[in-house]
Amino acid sequence: MPRADLVVYNIGELVTFRGGPTPRPSPETAGILRNAAVAFRGGRIIEVGPTGWIRARYSAPEWVDAGSRLATPGLVDMHTHALFAGSREDEFEAKLMGASYSEILARGGGIYRTIEATRRSSRRELLRLLLERLYRMLEGGTTVVEVKTGYALEPRLEVEHLSIIREAGGLTPQLVVPTLLAHVPPREGDRGAYIESFKAAIREAARRRLAVYFDVFCDRGAFTPEESKALLLEAHRAGLRLRMHADQLEYMGCSLVAAEAGVDSVDHLEVMPPENATALAKARVVAGLLPTSILAMMQAERPPVDSLRRAGVPIAVGSDYNPNNMTPLAQTAMQVAPYILKLTPMEALAAVTVNAAASLGLEGVSGRVAPGFRGDLVVWDAEDYRWLTYEWGWNKALYVIAAGRVVVSESRLIVKPVLM
Repeated sequence: MPRADLVVYNIGELVTFRGGPTPRPSPETAGILRNAAVAFRGGRIIEVGPTGWIRARYSAPEWVDAGSRLATPGLVDMHTHALFAGSREDEFEAKLMGASYSEILARGGGIYRTIEATRRSSRRELLRLLLERLYRMLEGGTTVVEVKTGYALEPRLEVEHLSIIREAGGLTPQLVVPTLLAHVPPREGDRGAYIESFKAAIREAARRRLAVYFDVFCDRGAFTPEESKALLLEAHRAGLRLRMHADQLEYMGCSLVAAEAGVDSVDHLEVMPPENATALAKARVVAGLLPTSILAMMQAERPPVDSLRRAGVPIAVGSDYNPNNMTPLAQTAMQVAPYILKLTPMEALAAVTVNAAASLGLEGVSGRVAPGFRGDLVVWDAEDYRWLTYEWGWNKALYVIAAGRVVVSESRLIVKPVLM
């Protein structure tokens, strides 16, 4: 009898996403299995099938009875700024009183305030904060997390922050994807010289194998389309994969830069013209939409979801966890996506699993429940996938399996971060 390390059985409804990234997921294409079981060995899924078949076929030291509940792939948070220090709760209150983000920036707040707090923090403190956040995400079912730099400003320090992200990735059961982010330029000084110093940081991050991705914030108050092109080209030459922030605040043509550069994911898109969706589809770019960011920014604009659907652009959803959007759970982003973006429940689920994995270049590794994939699974306190977004506002993750290991059991975290 073959041996497994773990078997999860008696799954009432298992959403497998048997295909790859999909622009228009539906219950008919989602690969839903009934009364199913999943066997894990060596940190990966080795077989998926009917409960009776899996139970008769495998021996295992650990068995988890899903109690006829819903199970899905582990959640993939494809866009976070989780490495930072400090807080800006007073700015939240100021926004509610009518202050614009530009006004807050002029007062010395916003991103630059977080940069100051982050630069003052020790390496150990930043590592502790990041681990604490990663484990909170894990409790909510997030088993793959992209983490960006971006709050150091000084390019060499951004590279050192990548090493913190790498270290944290070795101390959590999650798969952590490190991204070097060119977030904002200095408020004063020679922008050309800064761009050249950031190019050197890109080369250093690639040489030391600290980053998987390079990201640039192309928008008003950040980097221009021309500056973004130069940085993306440098990162491509260095061997890094590419992603972008684009068209969040003001349309400057940034989403077209993303299509030209061949990025894996272009994120935000709140003010993108609908006709640009065709260019993204031709370039096989994933659209990363961030509904909780829209809430936090109190924006009226919405990404052109219908145009993205019609063009065939896969839609991913991320938490955009940052000091201006203190929402650490991809589960929360999934829950509000139907209300903010008008995604269907199945679209929202695909957006934080199979499509989010594709946005991180992990389409053959994560985001699906299939043999050979990373052993990530969430058993939810629900029996039907529609309840994940129909009833929301609380953590529904009952069991979380990360890399073939039970890390949350009956909604209780049973692994702990090292530096707490």
